[in-house]
Amino acid sequence: MSNLESYPPAFRQLKASTPPQLAELNNNSNSMGDTAQASSSVDIPVVDLECLSLEKLGEVCKEWGIFRLVNHGIPPSLLSKLEEHVKRLLSLSFESKQALLTNPLSYFWGTPLLTPTGAALRGALNINWLEGINVPLCHLQQFESEDPRLHDFR
Repeated sequence: MSNLESYPPAFRQLKASTPPQLAELNNNSNSMGDTAQASSSVDIPVVDLECLSLEKLGEVCKEWGIFRLVNHGIPPSLLSKLEEHVKRLLSLSFESKQALLTNPLSYFWGTPLLTPTGAALRGALNINWLEGINVPLCHLQQFESEDPRLHDFR
């Protein structure tokens, strides 16, 4: 399967027509490690769970809506295993991801770009290029899948 098949249909044509310089930049920033490095250059706020300040957390949530969490106690080996597993799942074809990632898991992709006034821009060029898997923790105990690709997700 080509990498292009893993993209939602709306992005496939755009990805195929991406200039080589931009395509190389995109390919070089696909891992979570690279994303973390890029994020630090944007100065995304950091929230430290070892010395949590509710005031700072509230401010960060209100102003940014996003933050990087540190000293959370999750072992690096578990984070690496999760990253590898998610990479395998997200490299599947778009159609496979939609079929596999169903109740209680859900697969999502793209969010509309918003103007400063909050209006959504329309069209494939105005959609954020993102995809993810939503895992509602309250239903995780009930999650059972015969598919080996999802076995370790629990």
